[in-house]
Amino acid sequence: MSPFRLPKTLALPLLISSWPALSVPVVLAQPEARLSAPEVDDFYRPRERLRLSLSDDTGADGPGQLSLELDGMDVSALVQWRGAELVYVPVRPLTPGAHELRVMFYGERGRVQELGYWTFEVRHSATLRELQANGQLNLAFSQRVTERDRSGGSDLQGGGNLESGLSGDNWRLDSSLDLIAVNNKDLAIAGRKVDLARFNLRGEYGRYRLALGDQQLGSASLIQDGFERRGLSTGARLPLWDGTLSLYRAGSRQQVGVDAGLGTDDADNRLSGGRLEFWPLRGDGAQLMVAGGRLSGRVGEPDYGSLYPQDGPDSDSVVHEGDAWNLIVDGQFFQRQLRVRLEKAGSEYDFDGIDSGFESERDNAWSALLVLNPTPGGELDWRLGLESKKLGTWYRSLANRYAPADKQMERVFFDITRDKWTWDGGYAVEDNNLSEDADYAISRTRQWHLSTRYMDYDLPEWSPLAALGQPSYTLSAEGARLRDRYTPQGYLANDLETRRYALTAAFTREQLQWSAGYHYDSLEDATGWQPETRTQATRLDAGWYPSGRYSLFVGWELQHTTYPDQGVSTDRHIYSVDAKAEFIPERLTGGLNMGLNQTSARDDPFFAQWDETTYISAQLNWRIRQPAPLSSGLELIVSLTRNDYRDRLFAVDSPVGSPIDSPVDGYQAFIELRSSLPVAYPGVRP
Repeated sequence: MSPFRLPKTLALPLLISSWPALSVPVVLAQPEARLSAPEVDDFYRPRERLRLSLSDDTGADGPGQLSLELDGMDVSALVQWRGAELVYVPVRPLTPGAHELRVMFYGERGRVQELGYWTFEVRHSATLRELQANGQLNLAFSQRVTERDRSGGSDLQGGGNLESGLSGDNWRLDSSLDLIAVNNKDLAIAGRKVDLARFNLRGEYGRYRLALGDQQLGSASLIQDGFERRGLSTGARLPLWDGTLSLYRAGSRQQVGVDAGLGTDDADNRLSGGRLEFWPLRGDGAQLMVAGGRLSGRVGEPDYGSLYPQDGPDSDSVVHEGDAWNLIVDGQFFQRQLRVRLEKAGSEYDFDGIDSGFESERDNAWSALLVLNPTPGGELDWRLGLESKKLGTWYRSLANRYAPADKQMERVFFDITRDKWTWDGGYAVEDNNLSEDADYAISRTRQWHLSTRYMDYDLPEWSPLAALGQPSYTLSAEGARLRDRYTPQGYLANDLETRRYALTAAFTREQLQWSAGYHYDSLEDATGWQPETRTQATRLDAGWYPSGRYSLFVGWELQHTTYPDQGVSTDRHIYSVDAKAEFIPERLTGGLNMGLNQTSARDDPFFAQWDETTYISAQLNWRIRQPAPLSSGLELIVSLTRNDYRDRLFAVDSPVGSPIDSPVDGYQAFIELRSSLPVAYPGVRP
């Protein structure tokens, strides 16, 4: 961008950070800047130009700089000078709402003066505060050129995402749609070649809201798993203690595709619930939330993706029903240095199905969390936490069906940060079979972990270490012990212990990064049911990035596993290479991935004496046309993959020294044409 020519004695250097500062003579005697009124109404539109003018009596008095700042960002380099007028055209549409604009003078010796300051509103129109839409549609056609022992074939796939927002002074509408298309119906997610995989519609009016489609109905708790489900929900803000009330109805299993509708049509796969939340205390130093929820429903089919109903392909599905409730108290006190969270929950769940003639089982669950952080942001920042959780033998929730019932857990954890060092650790104990049913084992699991890390953003002072680069070191240790306190007759006892110790050192320079790692794993089974193992692994890798257009990454790992009791050992080498290149900026790129795994099992009668797996993948991308708003892009991709597997196994019935080789190899080559169409209104940066 060339320097602006300024009238008379007024010079305006409009700077980008990479430009040298230009000195201009400016008189500061009663300077004045004026912002022209909007072209229409009393607000600005997202792409409307901002016109400013300086007074004519501004003369030379000393060197300095003028700067135009929009919402705290210097946009001087994008301003056009037209006579005595400054014109700024937004490079992207301004977001609806209030904005700030300043004209500043920066003189010598730190002199700063504000020549003008304004706040203004941006709206789409007098009725609409905001109207925007964005997304992208993709379509890909691939042709398999060749494949071992098979003829070529073609495939067509597409998809995309569209989001939109519409708002007024006290209302708002938002939508989100995920589309998917395939030419092979057998590959469709729900049997349709073109489908609406996911959608969400949300509306707000004053203190009320309504949402339809795929959404997160509640945060994770003892009765909710916090995952997304399809349904409808409504809510309202209450005038007491910043309270909110929400009610919802949704499918009790995840559903996809447009045929699923809102997911609430099937009465045997539906749940309903609500949540009430209050904030009696909400300040900078402390806050307290009290919330409660209740849900009930029925479930009669497995999640999408299962092959058959729960009882097999030829039987009717069993319908279970249940309800659950919870109460949560969550607070932070003493300048948020102490957090206390308590939750109590109960459930009544039918494990046998509503038509089986058995009563539903009632049970409870609870959890408690205490976290102490007395020095947040201090030189020595440390945190100590205690947690206890119990889910009864018969506790279960329709909205959290995979929670580990019949367990109790206690744990303590900590983390410490000081300068370039961090430490963390924890210890947990978990018991199962809380009812001590004699038909099942009573077990206890103990887990622990400790780790420390040192990370430096500067080079070490000692020159040999400085040559390696900016360092990062990690040392960790962890272990677990599973042991039966009671084992039913006829079952194998559990007495298993695992440990891992690991050390990693990583270094970074301007165009190079590399790391080395080592870990030791052990498995001990006191019952003798499975062989004990010791595994040592050494890893080295390095990456070279000579520029933003080229990169090369290489890696190697050696895994050595021994079985002490059997005197058997296995070695495995893993090699990897990953190279990428941009031959023509934003036009032509390429990539190469190679992997080689070699395994050698000496004196091992159960596994291959020797095997080798080789993987090679290469790809070349040519961007024929760059995508732009409402203008589709086009990209051509040529790719090749090859897998080669070879092993050598001494069969039991073969003569000694007569190995059996089993080579397996395959390859595929594709030509793919992709088209992408960005959608944006009122527009984005070109």
